[in-house]
Amino acid sequence: MVEKKERDRAHHEKLFKASMSPIRRQIVAAIGIHGKTREELKKELNLDDFQLKFNLDWLIREGFVVEEDGKLKLTDDGIELLEAG
Repeated sequence: MVEKKERDRAHHEKLFKASMSPIRRQIVAAIGIHGKTREELKKELNLDDFQLKFNLDWLIREGFVVEEDGKLKLTDDGIELLEAG
C-alpha cells in the first residue's frame, strides 16, 4: 500500500513541476490532441531553439510527450496536464 501512495505522490509532483513552467504549459496546449511537429511548435509559440529543446526534452523525459514519425503527441500524462489547464 505504501508503494502506491509514493507513486501517486511522485506523479502529482511531476504534474506540479510541469505545470509551474508557462512555456511547458504552452507547449502541451499547442500540441493538443492532434499533435504538432517541432517546427510548427517553434513557429506557433515563437520560441528560440534553446527554449524549445530544453522544455520539450524535459516533457519527453518525464513522459508527457512522445515523438512518433516526426510528430509530437501527448501521452496520457500529457493529456492529464492539458486538461488540468
